[in-house]
Amino acid sequence: MNKIYKRIALASGIMLLAVFLCACGRKAEYNVLLITLDTTRADHLRCYGYKNVETPALNSLAREGVMFVRAYAHTPMTLPAHVSILSGTLPLYNGVLENVGYQVPDNLILLSEVLKENGWTTAGFVSAAVLKKDFHINQGFDYWNQEGIQPQPEMQALMAERKADAVTDAVLKWLESNGQKRWFIWVHYFDPHKEYAPPDPYRRLYYFDPYAGEIAFMDSQILRLFDYLKQKKLYDKTIIIAIGDHGESLGEHNEPTHYIFLYDATQWIPFLVRVPGLKKPGRAILNIVSQIDVFPTVLDLLNIKIPAQSQGRSLKKLLYGREPNELSGEAFLESHFPYLHFGWSELYGLVKDHYKYIQAPKPELYDLSWDPNELNDIAEKNPKLVKEFDERLEQIKAQSRSKLAEQASARGRQDGETIAQLKSLGYIVNQNTPDSAKAKQKNPRDYAELLAVINDALNAQYLGKSKELLSKAEQILAKDPENPVAIQLKSNALFAMGEHKKNIEWIQQSLSRTGETGELYAQLGFSYLQLNQLKSAESAFEKAVKLDPWNNVTRYHLARIYLSQGRSEDAIKLMEGSNLKEQAAGHLIMALYYLAQGRPGRAEVEFDLSMKMAPNTAIIKLEYGYYLLTKGDARKALALFLDAEKLDPSLKKDTNLQKAKEKARAMIEKGT
Repeated sequence: MNKIYKRIALASGIMLLAVFLCACGRKAEYNVLLITLDTTRADHLRCYGYKNVETPALNSLAREGVMFVRAYAHTPMTLPAHVSILSGTLPLYNGVLENVGYQVPDNLILLSEVLKENGWTTAGFVSAAVLKKDFHINQGFDYWNQEGIQPQPEMQALMAERKADAVTDAVLKWLESNGQKRWFIWVHYFDPHKEYAPPDPYRRLYYFDPYAGEIAFMDSQILRLFDYLKQKKLYDKTIIIAIGDHGESLGEHNEPTHYIFLYDATQWIPFLVRVPGLKKPGRAILNIVSQIDVFPTVLDLLNIKIPAQSQGRSLKKLLYGREPNELSGEAFLESHFPYLHFGWSELYGLVKDHYKYIQAPKPELYDLSWDPNELNDIAEKNPKLVKEFDERLEQIKAQSRSKLAEQASARGRQDGETIAQLKSLGYIVNQNTPDSAKAKQKNPRDYAELLAVINDALNAQYLGKSKELLSKAEQILAKDPENPVAIQLKSNALFAMGEHKKNIEWIQQSLSRTGETGELYAQLGFSYLQLNQLKSAESAFEKAVKLDPWNNVTRYHLARIYLSQGRSEDAIKLMEGSNLKEQAAGHLIMALYYLAQGRPGRAEVEFDLSMKMAPNTAIIKLEYGYYLLTKGDARKALALFLDAEKLDPSLKKDTNLQKAKEKARAMIEKGT
């Protein structure tokens, strides 16, 4: 029903547009190319003054179009930033607050949907797991391309992305068949995201600054796209917008990358617009603008009615020089990651005139005209200004909250492989509900020194360095004893080390301190399983499912216990009320169910489906290996066991697996 209303709203816009077009006698026929530059700082582009990089493609946009020199991202996170760009709404309005656990609400109108309804052919090309179609950001696209998003060999931890050359290849291939249509293309480049490892020759040319090397490589692939458009005589028929989703701290303010703070290192972004036939190109616009301005600007340039949801403003008059080019406007900033993951305070900010204000347990105020690096907090000296900024922020927050937040929740609707890829990118998947009262007292700035330690801990976890992980987790807990991520990381380390009794003690202690969470009860169940305490494991998993009904991994393990007890119907019931049937874990449960029913043929079909859906999932390889061992296929079983250990190094401490490996090797030696 929501989709129906959405389409009615769009159709109404078309009817109004038709009346308008009849009156004025013309309709804009431009193609639209939207390029989003992931993790790209404005001050690391040549056109913005950085001398240690070559970016000829983006330079050409600044030279032939308009460069906004004070453009801002609303949040330092990829998914919500892109939702703001594509919808013209703030994260507080659309409900997509960060990368994990959220999806674009069905009732939110995206630029792709408006243009599709108005006759444009739409195509999207993304290059990172955080923008896969699981998040419903593909709404309104006739063609969607996310193929080839996979781990990159140079990464310390498992990183899922697609390189810029592969992205451009995909765009050019699509244009070969669709270039003569009137199109809207969104191309997302992820390369500047950590790890910074550009391919040669950029690796050699930028050995002193690999982050800049990633930007230069990305720009070279944008240049390939521009050259193709010129060759096909499409360049001068296309509105081109290049905008960053957020920047990168690069260690400034003790933040290694992004996610937490609202300083200009992460919030000041490049924003370049080229409109064919623009008079007086090459101008630098001083007005403060932001990501939510893209949506209304594109529609206004195309003479399409702007939907009422838009919180941004059209920049068309600025582009054409019909508004004063002056230091005016404001940009609203928000960061929810510190609260949602670490139990620290949320941060809000406002850029206005030459000031940046950050609303935190200890407010911060900076005069960017003489302190662009935000090193001199003048909040205490300017209480009147602080009060004015606070009042304005509260006004914006009150105006921005909507009913879409509940629709944006994606708990249980993202597949296991996507969640694993997000974890690999450092996007911590934490299901805890923080104590808001305590969080308001915990200023993220006071815990900045822990951010590098948390990054090290995550790398240690993905590299299977359990002792290092334990050490880093305890280092975090020494400073922040109630940090939910550190509590979980310590539990993960103890589990991986085979210290299951210690892990049980740690979790029970943590539950009494932080309250009950599904995640901790699930981890408790895993350790009980390793000690063959099935009744305790069953009880822990049942509590975990009750507290976090969307955790399908927990449902799987509980179903497995039920099947071992002959409670087949109870196992099947666990799949009701969730989307487990549609996921690899659901097929795995069905495989075990059919084995319990004495139907190995049907079980093999389910094993095959689960393997195809999630080929890099350790538990699936493990279960399939156990089954093959009972069939006598020891070689294939052993290969699956070893693959599972590579995917999950903690399995090296799994006594059941080690016994199964020994049995498989013995069978191979005997030739059975």
